[in-house]
Amino acid sequence: MNGKSSDWDSLLLRSEELVKQDVDVPRVERDIYQIEQFSEHLRSRVAQGDPTAKYLDASRLLAQEGLNPREYTLALQNFQIMPVSEDVQQQRGADVDSYVQQVHQSVSAAAIQMAHENAISSFEKHIDSYLDSTWQKQKKALFHAGDQFGAPVPALSKRDASNFVLRGKAAKYADVVKALNAAIANGTKIDAVSMFTDACKVSSQSSKDSAGTTLLRLWTICQRMLAGVSDIPASAVSQKQMLMIDGVKSYLEDNFCAHMQSVVQHHRTVATLGGHPDKSRLVEAYLRVKEKNRGPLDFDSPGGVDTVWARIYFCLRAGYTKEAKDIIALKVKHDYSSSAGEWIEEWIDGGCKPLTGEMAATALAESEKLLASSHGEGELRQSYMAAVCALAAGSARCADCLSRDFHSFFSTIEDYTWFRLSLIRVDGSKRIGSIGSSRLELYTLADFQSQINQYSAAHYSKGGQEPLLYAAVLLMSLQADKAIEYLATNKSTHEFRIDSVHFAICMWYHRVLDGLETSVSASSVHQYAYSLIHQDVSLALEYYIIASLVMGGSLEVKGRLLKELLTESHAYGVLLGSGGAVSEGGALAVFFPDRQHRLEVLQSVAQECASAAQFEEAVELYMVAERPAHALRILNHRIAEAIEMTSTEYAGDDTVLELCSRAEAAEEAIYTKDEFSGREKEAFEQLKIIYKIIKNWRSGNHHEVLEHLWELGFIPSDRYRVQACVHHLKGSHPAVVGMIQSILLAGGEALMKLEKPDLLHILVSFAAAIPDRISQQAYQRLSEYQTFLA
Repeated sequence: MNGKSSDWDSLLLRSEELVKQDVDVPRVERDIYQIEQFSEHLRSRVAQGDPTAKYLDASRLLAQEGLNPREYTLALQNFQIMPVSEDVQQQRGADVDSYVQQVHQSVSAAAIQMAHENAISSFEKHIDSYLDSTWQKQKKALFHAGDQFGAPVPALSKRDASNFVLRGKAAKYADVVKALNAAIANGTKIDAVSMFTDACKVSSQSSKDSAGTTLLRLWTICQRMLAGVSDIPASAVSQKQMLMIDGVKSYLEDNFCAHMQSVVQHHRTVATLGGHPDKSRLVEAYLRVKEKNRGPLDFDSPGGVDTVWARIYFCLRAGYTKEAKDIIALKVKHDYSSSAGEWIEEWIDGGCKPLTGEMAATALAESEKLLASSHGEGELRQSYMAAVCALAAGSARCADCLSRDFHSFFSTIEDYTWFRLSLIRVDGSKRIGSIGSSRLELYTLADFQSQINQYSAAHYSKGGQEPLLYAAVLLMSLQADKAIEYLATNKSTHEFRIDSVHFAICMWYHRVLDGLETSVSASSVHQYAYSLIHQDVSLALEYYIIASLVMGGSLEVKGRLLKELLTESHAYGVLLGSGGAVSEGGALAVFFPDRQHRLEVLQSVAQECASAAQFEEAVELYMVAERPAHALRILNHRIAEAIEMTSTEYAGDDTVLELCSRAEAAEEAIYTKDEFSGREKEAFEQLKIIYKIIKNWRSGNHHEVLEHLWELGFIPSDRYRVQACVHHLKGSHPAVVGMIQSILLAGGEALMKLEKPDLLHILVSFAAAIPDRISQQAYQRLSEYQTFLA
C-alpha cells in the first residue's frame, strides 16, 4: 500500500510541475476517480488476451451450429473487400443524367471484370477437362496398341505355364481353318463360309448375347452372298458380281419376309391374317398395319384406298414374284389402261434384271411422269407404281426422286440397299434406250458403292452404338475388303478382331479378295498367326499357311513366314518331324505333301534366316533342305571369325572345334561335284590349316607355324611366285582371304624368330603387293621384323 501511495505522490508532483511551467497547453481538470476510470478503459483496449482460448471457443460455437470452422477460416483468408462505384467515383453532378451515366459506367466496368474472371475460370476448367479426356484417349490407345488382337486373349484358357487351349468361338474358328488347310492340301473344295457360319452360330447360342447374334447376321450375309461364287472362273468378273448381288438381294428379301411376319404377329388385331395365310395374305395383312391410318383398303372393301401397286412392290420386295405376277394379271391388265403390266411381267420373267431397249425407255418415261405429277407422301398408288417402273427401267435418277419426294419410302438401310442393288447393270452399253426426252444411263455397282461411302461409319452405326451395322452395310454393298478393314482397325469393333481374321480367310478362299501382301486382310491374318506362336505352334502353322496364301502364295512369302515361325518357336521337331524335310511325320508335310516343294520352301526359309544373320537356323535348315554346300559356306565364314578371335585371346578353341565338326558333317553330306561345292570344300580344308597356324603361333611353336604355312598355295616361298600368289589369293574363298593378315603376321614372326631373312623378305614383298588386304599397321610390323634381322 505504501508503494502505491509513493507512486501516486510522484505522479501528482510531476503534474504540479507541469502546470507551473509556462506552456500553452489546454487545461483539463480530472479528479482521481476519473483518472482511474480512463486508465482502466485504456488498459482494456491495449491488453492482449489469450487467442487460443478464444479460437477454441469460437470453433466450439460454430460446431454447435453445424458449421465447419476451417472452411470459414479459408474463406476469411481469401476474403477481399471490393470497392463499389460510390467509393471510387464522386458524384459531382447533381442532375439525373450525369448520375445515370456514372452508374452505367460503374455497372459496365463491374460486368467486364466479372466476365474476365468467369472467362479465366471457364478456361481453366476447359483445360483440365481437355487434359483429362486426352489422357483417357491416350491410355485407351496405348492399351489398344499393346493388345491389337485382344480377342485371342480371352479366347485362351491357361491350364499351366506351358499349355494354352483355345476355347469358345476361337476354337470353333480354328477347327474350320484346320479343315480348310486339309482341303487345300488334298485339292478338294469345302463350303468354308457355311462352316464359319455354323461355328459362329454355335458360339452365339452358347453365349446368348446380342453381339453374337449380330455377328451371326454378318456371317449369314456372307453365306448368301458367296453361294456358288467359288465355281465361277476368276476371269468372269461380271458373272461373279451378278451372282453376289443376287445373293445379297435374296438375303434382304428373306429378311423382309421375317419383318412382315413380325409386324403381323405384334399387331394381330389390325392385321387379321386369318387361319390359312398364304404369301398374298401376308402382304395384305402387313399393309393393313402399315397403312392403318388411311382408312379401308381396296382388298377389304370396294372403293377403298388403291393398294394394287403397293402389293406388287411389297411382293417384289419379299421375293414373291409369282404372287406379284398374279396381282398384275388380275388387276393391272384389267383395271388399268396402261401397258405397264406387260413389260413388268417381262422384267420379272427376266430375273428382275433391268430392261433394255424400248421397254426400258418406256418404263423410265412412265416412272418420271408419275413422279412429276405426284404431290408428296400422301399418294400411295403413284409412289409405289413409280418405284416399280423405276426398278424395271433400272433408273437411279428416279430412285433419287423417290428418296427426295417420299422421305419415308426407304425407311431402313436394308430397303435402300435392296432397291439400289435391283437397279445395277453389270454389263451392257452405256446408253440403254431412249424415248422422247428421256435418257436412261447405266447404273453400276461402283456408283452404288460411292453413294454408300459418302457417309462415315458413325452415320450407319448410330454413332457407334451398333458398330456391326456398318460392317453389314459394307458387305451388302459388296465391299468385303473395307468391311474387314473396319472390323480389324476401328476402335469400336475391338472385340471383333478375331472375327475380322476369319472373314478375311473366308473371303480369300471364295476368291472375293485378291492375294495382296500389303492388304489389311493379309496383315490381320498374319498378326493373328503370330500371336499363336508361343501358345500352340501347330495351330500357328495352320494360320501361317493360310496367311502365306492370303498374302499371294509366292515361294518368297512362304519362306519368309515359315522362317518367322521356326525362328520364333524353335519347334523344329514339331514342324519338320524327326526325319527332317523328307519326314512325313512333321506338321510341315501336311501342308506341303510334295517332297520337292517342301525342300524348296525350306531352302527359301534358310535364305531368309541367313539374310537376317540367323546363322544357326540357316545352317540347320540348309541341312534339312539337303543343301549341305550352302550350310558349309555359312560355316566357313563362322570358322574364319572364330579363328580370328583365337588369334587375340585364348578363348574360342571350343567354338572352332564345334564348328569344324559341323562343317565336316556338311562336307560328308555333299554328293555333287559342282564348282560351288568344290570351292566350299577347298575353303574348309584351308581354314583347318590356318587354324593350326594361328594355334601354334599363339603357343610359340614357330617350326610348326612354318610347316603349315607352306601348305597354303597362295603363300609364296620364292620371289618368282609372288605375283602368281597374289592372283591366286584374289580367286580364293572370301573366308580365307579375310584371314590373310593374321597368316602373314604369324609367318613373319616365325621367320624372324627362326632367323630366315630371305623368306621374310619374300613375305614382306607379298604383303606389299596386296595393300587392300592388309592394314598399314600390320605391314609396319612385318617391316620391323625384317629390320630386326638386317
